[in-house]
Amino acid sequence: MTMIFIDTSAFYALEVEDDINHEQARSFLNELRKGKYGALLTSDYVLDETLTLLRIRHGVEVALKFYDKVRRSRSLRIIWVDETIFNKALEPFSRNNKLKWSFTDCVSFAIMKLLDIKYAFTFDKNFEEAGFIKLP
Repeated sequence: MTMIFIDTSAFYALEVEDDINHEQARSFLNELRKGKYGALLTSDYVLDETLTLLRIRHGVEVALKFYDKVRRSRSLRIIWVDETIFNKALEPFSRNNKLKWSFTDCVSFAIMKLLDIKYAFTFDKNFEEAGFIKLP
């Protein structure tokens, strides 16, 4: 089954109308809703990062509204990080000193590798640096 991983930058762009990537994100989401690139997937770490970013920049109500949408979604699968994923994420986190990858990014990469996911809905170049296909 083909899947696409959704990153914080995509969620943020979808939620914040004055974000530079908002229109592009909305347009791409419409493609995804038609089944292009397969099932939608994210992690609890990405949700944590998105909730925090939304709360800091736009308030708790905006953050909670976002989470309510995610929680009710029938098309988004959430991967909850366990010890195996956490330890897999430590590998790229510890060996790529020149690259400024967050631990959340490394968790995303570990999940994508474990599930053989090639595509990421993101505006973050780190996914390309890690060898994935960044969309849109």
